[in-house]
Amino acid sequence: MKKEISKFYQTYKLFIFPSAVALSSLFLIAFAIIPQTIKLMDNQKAAQEYMNKSNLLEAKAQTLEDYNGEDLSQKIQIVMGALPEDKDFGSILGILQQATAESGYIISSISFGHAGKLGNAESYEVRLTVKGAKDLLKLLINNLENAPRLVRINSMDVGSVQSAGGADISLILEVLYSRLPSALGSIDSALPSLTQKDEEVLNTLERISQKAPTTSSSFVQSPRGKTNPFE
Repeated sequence: MKKEISKFYQTYKLFIFPSAVALSSLFLIAFAIIPQTIKLMDNQKAAQEYMNKSNLLEAKAQTLEDYNGEDLSQKIQIVMGALPEDKDFGSILGILQQATAESGYIISSISFGHAGKLGNAESYEVRLTVKGAKDLLKLLINNLENAPRLVRINSMDVGSVQSAGGADISLILEVLYSRLPSALGSIDSALPSLTQKDEEVLNTLERISQKAPTTSSSFVQSPRGKTNPFE
């Protein structure tokens, strides 16, 4: 038996040793070199992601430092005035009273209708009836369309013209508002920037907002009922 093994070894020794070395090399590559290479590549990828995130946060911090806080607060106030986060009935009542008075009309009745949605914003209806000269209707429409709040005229009905040129005009308005988002993005997301179109919209809103009533309580209701006989 030993002679056979010795003879086999003498015959194939030139093949056995290289085969053993090759197998050892394969095991070394499969279980040591390849895992270490993959781990190194993962570490390099993680390091690159960390550097990218660090550079982004550094640029974001620099951008925030360059912002004009007063100007930014003013722009937020303008946007929130045009599209508030709630219905703000008091504000819209004051705005409608001002718009109709500047147009030469008197409010006969006003009521609130059903709520709805318009794009990403929410809305509610306002049914408005005014009395005044029909010739001033174009001015009324212009004042409503350029109101400090985002208002859309859904329908309008002009009643019969009276002898003095006055008429009862019924309008259904859609007033918009939008709740603030619950999430403002992750800390490593890029800061949004205002486009030229955004700046133009802000300038328009700023110009229109100067016509807004000073407070939401500026709506004054005309006195109703009998006067006090004891005064």
